[in-house]
Amino acid sequence: MARRDDAAVGAEPFQVAVAGGGVAAMEAVLALREHPEPPRPLAITMFAPDREFRLQALSVAEPFGGDAQTVDLGGFCAEHGVEYREDSVAEVWGGPQRVLTARGDEVFYDALLLATGARRHSVLPGSHAFRGGGDVGWFGTLLERLERGAIADVAFAVPRQVKWTLPIFELAMLTATWLRDRDREGFNLSVVTHEREPLEVLGPRVSEQVAELLGDRGVDIVAATGVVRFDRGRLVCEGGHDFRFDEVVALPGLDVPEIPGVPQGRNGFIGCDAEMRVDGLDRVWAAGDSTWFPVKQGGLAAQQAEIAAAGILRAAGSGVEVPPFRPVVRGALITGGRPRFMRVPLGGDAGVALTSSPLWWPPVKVAGPRLGPYLAQRWAIDEEEDPGLGRTEDLEPARDEREHEAALRLSLDFAEIDAREGDYEEALRWLGVAERLNVTLPAEYVERREEWRAAATA
Repeated sequence: MARRDDAAVGAEPFQVAVAGGGVAAMEAVLALREHPEPPRPLAITMFAPDREFRLQALSVAEPFGGDAQTVDLGGFCAEHGVEYREDSVAEVWGGPQRVLTARGDEVFYDALLLATGARRHSVLPGSHAFRGGGDVGWFGTLLERLERGAIADVAFAVPRQVKWTLPIFELAMLTATWLRDRDREGFNLSVVTHEREPLEVLGPRVSEQVAELLGDRGVDIVAATGVVRFDRGRLVCEGGHDFRFDEVVALPGLDVPEIPGVPQGRNGFIGCDAEMRVDGLDRVWAAGDSTWFPVKQGGLAAQQAEIAAAGILRAAGSGVEVPPFRPVVRGALITGGRPRFMRVPLGGDAGVALTSSPLWWPPVKVAGPRLGPYLAQRWAIDEEEDPGLGRTEDLEPARDEREHEAALRLSLDFAEIDAREGDYEEALRWLGVAERLNVTLPAEYVERREEWRAAATA
């Protein structure tokens, strides 16, 4: 936490209200606290109805044995000198600069950040929408049915409303890898998407590699196809076309519930400018999935939060410069094998990097400038391993990816050695190192981790 300037002692606090408890909200809190204190000290309050933070982007790995790691928001706020309220913002009164909470409290703000996220809901009738951790159970049942041959043909569908499609490709590849690891044959997996190419928004280089990864795993691509509904084994598509499948897994649509007092557009999304200031409201900023920006991705939410935090600091009297929003996607594609790291400035092919070795450090799934290192240390098995990780740093694409492979292999080898010697706690520590290098554990080590955990507590 930044030290308070002596001149600020006794000054009236600058009241900052943060609505939300996701990636954007946490990134903003870290940015506000890590900058030098402005002339008026910041008094920050976070309003989040769910005390538990879960990284949405990692939920695709949970049906396949990935850990559901969490952060207690009350503890996070206490760490950073922030008041936490298990509540939500119900209305915004821009003139008097107050919010009304769901519990009926009126709270004054000097600056308000709307980082409430978006609501996920099914938009493809008849399908199963994979919305996150809450859907791990039924997806596990689907895997079980595939494994025993009760079903064989499964589509992974992208409704036209969805612009960020990476999770559907992860689910398809993870499913294919999971079945092949169990020597299952006779199944047919397809991705049906309105895009002309997989992950079209990231440009042709990424699309080509994703298509190749899908092909290597035997997953078919049905592109440029809008899905309408799934009805009694028929996936009905635009133009009168239909395909036969046993089950359809779809990405959810997104909307933002009405917040009286906040100008909202189609599906409730909040309009803002390049400095994340909300249209038509003074001293109100927005960041993350609740904004109008069509690509809903954690790394972009963190970038928006950094910009909003800079604007809030400037409003509090700090001389900090507010950078414009120039979106760069830093994403890790979970494949069931080695992940693919991508760094893509949106709007052109210049500067695109794509590799199986990390393009940023620490290599967490969401590359928030401050939240990434925080989560890497918070979720480390041995928290003493990474003191003072600092900010997320971009890396140059590795000239020789064998270096990364060697580090991963070394971690797994040490885990095996410790397990053979009966030191399961040390073996689990090494698996933690491997997971952090690789975003997720290699598939064959997921079951071993469960066995070693049981042995460590026996």
